[in-house]
Amino acid sequence: MRRKVTSKVMAVVCASAMVVSAVGCGAADTTTEVADTKTQETTTQASETVESTVAAESTEEKVVEKPDSITWWTHDGLNEENGAEQWFAEYENLTGIHLDHQFIPNNEYYDKLKLAFASDEVPEVFDLNGANLALYASQGAIRDLTDLLKSSGLYEKVDPSIWDAIAIDGKIYAIPKEIPSAAVTYVRGDWLERLGMDVPTNYDEFLEMIRRFKEEIPECEIGLTAPGVKSEMNLPEFYQGAHYGFAKVNGEWIDGFAQPEMAEAMQRLQDAYKEGLLDMEIITNTTSTCRDAWYEGKVGVFNYWSGKWGGTLQDRLVANNEGAVALAIEPVDEAQYLYATLSGLCISSKVSDEKAEQIFKYFIEYMHDGGEGQVLFQSGVEGVHWEQDGDTVKPLPNLADPSAVTTSVWITPWLAISPLEVTDKKTEVAEAVSKSLAITDATASQVAITPVSTTLNKITSDLELEKADILAKVVMGELTVEEGVAAYAEVADELNVEQVLKELNGK
Repeated sequence: MRRKVTSKVMAVVCASAMVVSAVGCGAADTTTEVADTKTQETTTQASETVESTVAAESTEEKVVEKPDSITWWTHDGLNEENGAEQWFAEYENLTGIHLDHQFIPNNEYYDKLKLAFASDEVPEVFDLNGANLALYASQGAIRDLTDLLKSSGLYEKVDPSIWDAIAIDGKIYAIPKEIPSAAVTYVRGDWLERLGMDVPTNYDEFLEMIRRFKEEIPECEIGLTAPGVKSEMNLPEFYQGAHYGFAKVNGEWIDGFAQPEMAEAMQRLQDAYKEGLLDMEIITNTTSTCRDAWYEGKVGVFNYWSGKWGGTLQDRLVANNEGAVALAIEPVDEAQYLYATLSGLCISSKVSDEKAEQIFKYFIEYMHDGGEGQVLFQSGVEGVHWEQDGDTVKPLPNLADPSAVTTSVWITPWLAISPLEVTDKKTEVAEAVSKSLAITDATASQVAITPVSTTLNKITSDLELEKADILAKVVMGELTVEEGVAAYAEVADELNVEQVLKELNGK
């Protein structure tokens, strides 16, 4: 934000204008020539005075007072067991600002956020993912941050494609903490070796691998696990490019659930579930139950985030199963790996203009400052989460699980949206992390944020409930695929999905 031109500057501008007006009324040629010369000098001097004064004013940043506190809700990142209390104390020590923080389990987060808005007890800062970001923006629940962003130093530091990807109708309502991750399929590489099998390259080989895991590996209780069946990201081998929700295909928004490809995906899921290749609890699974089963060494295949989680899945697995290998594999021929839709930190529209400026400067900008703040948000507290090792930040053992180390707290260092400018806080990347990242960097596709649709806003809850119910019944064999397709056609007609598509496509 810049200061307005002062009254002193405006006085100089007016004086210049008066000189020009007076000269314009001159009569004699000789006097006019002299007057024109002097006017030119006076005008030039006045112009230079204006420019120098404006330049001085424009380089003077508006003073933004620090807030006493900021309320912040999260559903991922650092938790209490891993040193959150020490982290918040360090933030307050460095900034003088108290963070009134609440950690909410991931599967409860959006329900609690809705209740917070209903009860008028909304946190000042919270994050939203793609679909929810568009919904909250359309309802005026979050602030348009475009002006704050573009007048800050952060805007120029970030790849423009990030701002393009998260923009809604050309406006920025959320600031990403980091570049989104992509999901990759992990298999038990040590089990492949025990069976003398190669990494699968197509769907048939993929199924055969799971069959042999179940039949020939005594420890394998679950062939493939996933947190539900609604995500093509977590089940790419079965969806094979089909879409559970609305998707942009060849520049046009479509209803993925109504497409023939989704029917084919449902048939693959139903067949695999019936054969016992999928986790029998897949419908009701949460991400935490899936991870726990993987860590225990009971699972053969698990699709999850690349990068940081590649290292975590390996470390936690081998801690309980000596010699185990979490092997990230390239997508089989029919599968498509996907990036998560961009999510970002939002500021409630209930926050005043003054408080919004404070939050943006001392919280959002601070976490991407390239120095002290960014190190704190990426690596945590020195002596608690890391220690200095030459020019490198060396992660310390995790407080809750000393067998693992703390590689990040709120921002993953290798996914930061802005560069780290300090030169003595480099981060070493483990091989398991870099291998999974390399695969998704080369193969994953970005998912577009669903634009605003008034009709979709009204029907989202009902539509999601109906779709989830139909898909679950099809997968478990309670409905045939044909019956599921027919049931959804009735739902789509009743809820006017056709109008949603018109609105998404701007018709």
